[in-house]
Amino acid sequence: MCEERINNLESIDFYWVTEAASKKRNAWDEMFEELKLFKAKHGHADVPQTCKDNPKLGRWVNKQRQGYKDFKAGNKQKRNGMYEDRRHKLESIEFNWVSEHASKQQTWDEMF
Repeated sequence: MCEERINNLESIDFYWVTEAASKKRNAWDEMFEELKLFKAKHGHADVPQTCKDNPKLGRWVNKQRQGYKDFKAGNKQKRNGMYEDRRHKLESIEFNWVSEHASKQQTWDEMF
């Protein structure tokens, strides 16, 4: 979009981000903050999907892993809001894209 159009839109207080998108972004940021608190308390960011202390965080972390998997596969419709900036934020706190809990279960299943 040319600069003139951008200026014209901004002159009428055009919203570049919808309110719904803004709320979603804020919700994601709030959960990310909860994940950072979990890491500070437990020394890792590998929240089990069935986390008893914070089940919402466990589900959110699982959704991030699934979104990353879809993102890497190029599936834009199922990536659950996973974007480069969010991936970088998660990786900045040493987030594991494959849960240690899932890895242990997979090893168990492979053994029998």
